[in-house]
This record gives sequence, C-alpha cells and structure tokens, in this order.
Amino acid sequence: METYDIIKQLCDEKGIKMSVLASGIGVRGSVFTELKKGRTKKLSVTTLEKIAAYFEVPLSLLTGEKDSIEGKQNELFRKRKLLFDLSAKATEEDLDKLIKIVDALTNN
Repeated sequence: METYDIIKQLCDEKGIKMSVLASGIGVRGSVFTELKKGRTKKLSVTTLEKIAAYFEVPLSLLTGEKDSIEGKQNELFRKRKLLFDLSAKATEEDLDKLIKIVDALTNN
C-alpha cells in the first residue's frame, strides 16, 4: 500500500479530512495533494514522524514496511487500540471487571 493510501485510511478510520490532519501537524494541505497525484514521491521523515505521532501509530506503518516483526507489533497495537476504544462504552463497574481480568491474564 502506498504512503498516501495508508494516511488516507488512517484519516478515514479517525473520521477526519486530510486538511484537518495537515492543520494538526503544521503542514500545507497541498503536501497530501502532491503525494496523491504523484508529484511528490515521498514525505520527509519529519512529516512522517508528525503523522505517526498524530495517529499514535508506529512510523513503520506509514512507510509500508512488511517485516513480520513490525507486522506483529502493528497488529498488537491495533488490538490494544480496539480494546481501549471499546472500553469507552463501558460502565465503571465493567472497567473494574476488565482490569481484574487483564491483571489475572498478565500475572500468570
């Protein structure tokens, strides 16, 4: 997957436009337009680091690295994020139960 497609997917998942991302990381919106149209082949490491920090994802996700270790780390990150996102709907009692379950699983 190309860098533009990865960034677009992250924006879609977060429900934001790329212009919001651009503003959030302090770059011109045209940076992404140029990347999409192929006039820019790649983004600077600094810009990629800002995007990774914005979405709280590993930098390697944006570069499209296919290394199996990185892939496993990305999958683990996504699972943790999913668990966190799902917990937003939980009651305080549910969260207390979840904490006990996770604690029991990780302390064995």
